[in-house]
Amino acid sequence: METKQSGEGEDASQSYRRAAPYLDASWQLAGSLALWTLIGWFLDGKLGTGPWLLVTGSLLGIGLGFYLFFRVIAAIGKRKAP
Repeated sequence: METKQSGEGEDASQSYRRAAPYLDASWQLAGSLALWTLIGWFLDGKLGTGPWLLVTGSLLGIGLGFYLFFRVIAAIGKRKAP
């Protein structure tokens, strides 16, 4: 008798369920960057400060996005460890 290897013969819904935490982490990274960049762009337009708040918002979005991304990835790793 042959045993199936992990991932062989599973349907799409099971694959999506296993990938969901990773997709969520990547959306948090992209969303944080987009949100803070837009906030910086909006405030630059209102206050007339040039690109400074846009750059600050982008850097804040990158930092916060990576923090959220690695927090989710660490939580996934803890769940898989016995």
